[in-house]
This record gives sequence, structure tokens and C-alpha cells, in this order.
Amino acid sequence: MSNISLGIYTPEVACKNAAELFQRVRGFGFSEVQFDFLSVMDEEMPLHIPDALALECRAEAEKNSVAMTVVNGTYNMAHPDPAVREDGMNRFDEICRATKLMGGRMVSLNTGTRNPDNMWVAHPDNNTPEAWHDMNVCMERAILAAEKYDVLLGLETEASNTCNAPEKVRKLIRDMQSDRLRVIMDCANLFSAGTAHKSMARDVIQKGFDLLGEYVFVAHGKDILEGDGISFTYTGNGIVDFPFFMEQLEKIGYQGGMIIHGTKHESEIGPSVDFMRRL
Repeated sequence: MSNISLGIYTPEVACKNAAELFQRVRGFGFSEVQFDFLSVMDEEMPLHIPDALALECRAEAEKNSVAMTVVNGTYNMAHPDPAVREDGMNRFDEICRATKLMGGRMVSLNTGTRNPDNMWVAHPDNNTPEAWHDMNVCMERAILAAEKYDVLLGLETEASNTCNAPEKVRKLIRDMQSDRLRVIMDCANLFSAGTAHKSMARDVIQKGFDLLGEYVFVAHGKDILEGDGISFTYTGNGIVDFPFFMEQLEKIGYQGGMIIHGTKHESEIGPSVDFMRRL
């Protein structure tokens, strides 16, 4: 894993347009991205993406030798309002269409929350059969879109979502029986409230790989602060055991890069890159 390439989640890089985005991405030393349309448009999940813009993003990425590894397609698949879920599904289809135009391989997912205001905030009803059912209906639609546009779908364990443990991600993949579903391994997301302690880090990471290792397609370099809550931070500033993380990636034969995620300001990108290069 000594030659692992580095990438970044594009909203964490300030830019005005596609040309500037990919120039700056390359300038920081990254060779791949998890792309979000918020970097070049006014919203993350546009209902319509001009073909010209998608092709411009592809051209600028290629010019700067940056791979379009993942495109963000997260919407709330378990929102309590069916109309909101339907709107999300329509926008997701458009993201998949644009991903194909841009030469992307994977679209990321959010397995949803019953919280109506923020899809990254947990809700007590996330563990109900009703929430799981609504998410499954959306997932079936997402798989159809993935087949239509020939892209993969990236699942993550998210403490705030219906798939709030690696066991649930594994169950979802096996229930769906689709070769389109893969895992974005973000070890910071494997921690639940009360487990974010350095002494527990290796056990938490090991369990994640034991359950999901065979499905890993992308690795995220986000970190988490030590404490009884869930507080994410930039790479190398928390308790994720990255040497152990990379050992597990090597054991499963992982050939991809590490996408840095979790920086709240560009001043944190440099330390994140330096940390990963020291490994």
C-alpha cells in the first residue's frame, strides 16, 4: 500500500468553476476525487445537469490527470415524506446519467433517516421496519438507475442512517442481490456513540472489514475525535488507526486510493496529505 494514491471530496476545495477546481485538486497533489456537483453548480443534487457541464468536468479532470472515482448521489432514502423521496429518486437518476457522461464509475448513496430536516442526523424511527422498507424501495430504484447507466453504487455505514452498523450494510447488500452495490470504507463511520475511543479503534475497524471487506471499492480518509459522541475531523487528527486500516486494505487486495474527507477548512488539507504520505 506504499504507493496508494490520494484523492479528495471536491466541496472541500474552494473554486469558482470546473477548470479552477481540477487545477487546484491537482495542485494539492491529488490524483482522484469524489465529485459533488455543489462544486460547480448551486446544489448537490440538481434536477437537471447540462451535458456541456458534465463534459467540461470530464475534460478538465482528464487534463489534470484526475480520476473521477466517485460522484456524490446522496439523498434521504428514508425521509418520512414519500414526495421528498420521489424527488430524490428523480435527482439521483440525473446524477447517474451525468456520472456516465463524466466517465465516473461509482455514485455514492445515503441510506436515509427519518429526520425530516437533515439526512445526516439520526432519528429514533431509523430502526423501524417501516424506515427499512422505504429505504429498500428507493434502493431498488437506485439499482435500476445504476444498471441503466452502467455505474456502481457506494454504500457506507452511517451512524445517523438506517444502515447504522456494518451488519446492516451487509444485510442490505445480500438482500438486494445486485452486483452494483459496493462499499465505501470510511472507518470513522464505523464508530457508534460511546465507541470512539483509541483503545477500541482496531476492534471496530477489524469488525468492519470482517463484515464488509469483500465489497470494498473505495476508501475514505476521514477521522473521528475521541469521545462518547460522534465528532468527525480531518485525516490524522483523531483516533482512526490508519496504519491498521491500510493493513486491512492490503489484506483484501485493495488497489484503489484513499479519498481524504472531513476537512472543514483548506488549512487542514496540507496536514491531512502530510499525514498520509508519512504512512
